[in-house]
Amino acid sequence: MMAEIEKKWAACIVYYQDQESLNNLLVSLSNQTLLPASVFIADNNSTQPINLITLPFPVKIIRLNENKGFAGGANTALKEVIENGIKNLMLLSQDVILEKDSAEKLINQLNNSGGIVYPTMIDRNTNQVFSKGGKVSKIWGSVKLSTKDNLIDPDWADGSCLVFSSDTYKTIKGLSEQYFMYFEDVDFCIRAKQKGLKLTHVSTLASQTPKGPKPALRSRNSVLLARRSGSTLFKISVTKRNILGAILLFARFRFKDSKNRIEGIGQGWKIKID
Repeated sequence: MMAEIEKKWAACIVYYQDQESLNNLLVSLSNQTLLPASVFIADNNSTQPINLITLPFPVKIIRLNENKGFAGGANTALKEVIENGIKNLMLLSQDVILEKDSAEKLINQLNNSGGIVYPTMIDRNTNQVFSKGGKVSKIWGSVKLSTKDNLIDPDWADGSCLVFSSDTYKTIKGLSEQYFMYFEDVDFCIRAKQKGLKLTHVSTLASQTPKGPKPALRSRNSVLLARRSGSTLFKISVTKRNILGAILLFARFRFKDSKNRIEGIGQGWKIKID
């Protein structure tokens, strides 16, 4: 049986002006069989203040003076938790809802396997699975999530709900803020694997209302991901894949999206890699 100290965990929420979704997530956390010791919310400069409901755990709101995107908000909340001496961290998007035993299962698995652990993600709009972890193909330039199979050796997991330790976070040196949002989770997981850390799927459900990136941001960030990987093959295949995507959009008379995707490719290549 695990010592109680090993079960102590904190939720790190990235927030931007969606009070209803945040309240639903906080209620979900308050119903967990293993409650968080604390909740830290990084508010990306929302126009309205957060009005907290009554909760069985302390909540700290860290208001940023600008919208730093998902990665910037995540780093802010995660660093604050680490400074407070909490080892087990759960990174969450504001619109996630967990099953009642999700936290307990995820934290137990984290203590067993280390690395990064993650749940099955459900789209609440369709009630369909959209993520059981993902794979990256350097040959085809694809970055895809599995919706059916539990992957034997996943390359990444959706960043809406990731669980890892403070040591893992420090080893990976946080999420790259170059992405602003989308693909920073892929980058984070890839760098974890490069450090010899494992990604582990847990059979518990978390639901979300995913939207996905716009064409320009998809192209920009996928190219950025390939460039940061250092793989020449991946850089070539991702660029070709995005160009093909732009051509297909043009053929469907989606001229603006096609143009935006081409512009995104250029932006992805111009960014100076940190």
